[in-house]
Amino acid sequence: MIRNLKSKLKVMSSSSPLHSQNNELTSSPINESGSTLLDTENLEYIEVVRRGSISHANDMRARGDFGGKVIEGPDGAFVRKRTIYGEDSTYGKIEFSRLFASDYTNSNWWTRLDKNFNIQDIVFLDTETTGLAGGTGTYAFLIGLGYIDDQGLVVEQYLMRDFDEEYPMLKAVMETLKKFRVLITFNGKSFDWPLLESRLIYSRLGTIHWEDTHLDLLHLSRRLWRKRLESCSLSCIEKNILSHIRKDDIPGSLIPDIYFEYLESRDIDMMNRVMLHNQWDIAAMAALLLHVKNLYEDPVGRGDAYELLGIARELERNQRIEDAASCYQRCIHISNKHSLTIEAKKRLAYLKKRYEGPKEAMNIWADLANEDGNLLIFPLIEMAKYLEHGKKDFQKALTYTERAILLADTRSKDSSKLKEELLHRRRRLIRKLGRNIKSI
Repeated sequence: MIRNLKSKLKVMSSSSPLHSQNNELTSSPINESGSTLLDTENLEYIEVVRRGSISHANDMRARGDFGGKVIEGPDGAFVRKRTIYGEDSTYGKIEFSRLFASDYTNSNWWTRLDKNFNIQDIVFLDTETTGLAGGTGTYAFLIGLGYIDDQGLVVEQYLMRDFDEEYPMLKAVMETLKKFRVLITFNGKSFDWPLLESRLIYSRLGTIHWEDTHLDLLHLSRRLWRKRLESCSLSCIEKNILSHIRKDDIPGSLIPDIYFEYLESRDIDMMNRVMLHNQWDIAAMAALLLHVKNLYEDPVGRGDAYELLGIARELERNQRIEDAASCYQRCIHISNKHSLTIEAKKRLAYLKKRYEGPKEAMNIWADLANEDGNLLIFPLIEMAKYLEHGKKDFQKALTYTERAILLADTRSKDSSKLKEELLHRRRRLIRKLGRNIKSI
């Protein structure tokens, strides 16, 4: 065996006889008779290196290309695979032809980004990782990017088939990301981008500051569907919103184990399914972006009651009061869920009171207060306020105040402060009524 590290390095050096063009042991010592003395220790190691080189070459072939292209360079190798969704492609009920022509020049009010953008500015990102908890020991072994070009939606996947391929893969990913202005992910603000950014920094490749240009579709989805769906996971949204059901997909929770199994066995069958899972995630994000855009641009014409409620709140946030009121009114008209109707009426009454005056909200408050089994106190309080201070109708104000007190008695002791305020209002109204009677 080799005696020390220096001997190993000498044998492995590109200038060693092992790598010489003629592959001759000309530097071996010679005995007095002129015959060559063979260094059996070094020859033993040379044979190990030869076998190791063959083994490494076999391993590189066994890693596979996954239907993509093995990119080789001075930093190493990795696999890049491209899949194109053309104009005639669909994802569930979404037609990608409309995605390619979509306009986002007036989108910052619902994307909450600092700037508008066009479709060519976007890059979609999804990662598959060696662990689901994140942290410095977690690698993104598969990075999927999606973008629009003349061919359609291009899904570009970067795969490191072993840990020695991370650096060249990340370097290529970084070069692609730098071409775009807007990053779109699904839960990427919490997971995908922080994890990938940490690997980029660790590899001394720098970072990209997406803080004001990163659109996380999970947050948008929650604003629209958190009250409608059991989960706002991408698979749940695909099934219930995009009308797309994946066939033979694998759960994301199994993916880390599948990758480690591939590292041991080099069996690519399950890894091909991981690649397809990642590809579908990118396509789903593109379809979801178009669907959400269409909803926000025409909520009254396209939205259901849940979507109308969520979009109305976003319109309120952007001071588009008339549009918000229209969404609430439409929600009230089409909703068959009592809790949604109540919430829409509450918000609409608030808008009426704030921007048109409390008189315009009286009908909505009365409607809420007179519903069968009503347990809402606030419409009674709001009507009492207006009748006392606006209409000077102290008797009706007292009637609504006493109804509110009865409802407050059914609440827990946490409503003691509210009840005290109502009792104070009742005493004040009784005094005002007494003065009115005396003046008569």
